[in-house]
Amino acid sequence: MNLIFIATVFCWLLKFSIFSLYQVRANTCDTYNHTQYGFGQCINQSLCPNDLYLTGLCESKPMDVKCCFSSQTIKEEFRAAWIATVSNIDWLSTRTATPTQQQSELLNILNTLQKLNMNAVVFQIRPVGDTLYASSLKPWSIYLTGIHGKPPSPLWDPLEFIIAEAHKRNIEVHAWINPYRARMSGATYELASNHMAKRFSKYAYTYNKYMWMDPGSVEVQEFIVNVTEDIVRRYAVDGIHMDDYFYPCNDRTEFPDGTTYAEYQQHDGK
Repeated sequence: MNLIFIATVFCWLLKFSIFSLYQVRANTCDTYNHTQYGFGQCINQSLCPNDLYLTGLCESKPMDVKCCFSSQTIKEEFRAAWIATVSNIDWLSTRTATPTQQQSELLNILNTLQKLNMNAVVFQIRPVGDTLYASSLKPWSIYLTGIHGKPPSPLWDPLEFIIAEAHKRNIEVHAWINPYRARMSGATYELASNHMAKRFSKYAYTYNKYMWMDPGSVEVQEFIVNVTEDIVRRYAVDGIHMDDYFYPCNDRTEFPDGTTYAEYQQHDGK
């Protein structure tokens, strides 16, 4: 009786082991989901702690290459959507909407993102040197009220609003900034007096039908830093995203930054 029991247990364990081994070997390293460490990568065994690698998952690799797993806690995925406000791509549907209508549109977007199981939103708050939040440094955006520099009436703060509502839904808010773009192609509206192109007019250039600030200007750089610091000090944003932080796309002519480039060369490129 004991021998039969032992034999039965042995066969069961052998069957389980073969089945488990087959299940592991049927997967490759980057698709085998470790219960504690998530997915692995095939690297040299010497670069991976002995207790954090598995054999048999990198069959096509050299013998010293094993499936290594990170001991770091796997963080939650970054599942984000962008809300573009420049030219009212995603928000608002109309620049003549009332603050109540504007807020309703934002709530509809957030509710949709929540249903889609998103956990972050990248909200464009500084599309062309103006803002979709209250600022003493920059003018209100034309994409919010239809007039550059005009505050919403009654007054409300879209960035403050979306942070509060997104966080209620366990959604992070990352502030999206375009540092050097000052006006879109073909735009003819009058810039507000506190716009950066007015403040630093000698570093504002029309290029490829857009208006751009000179990235080589120290004054412009310091101003952008001040604007960014102001945002993170006053708002509970979860991140800052810099977009178009480079020189504009070439239109087959030289970008008119000869003065700042010469200064850059005089200082040995520093």
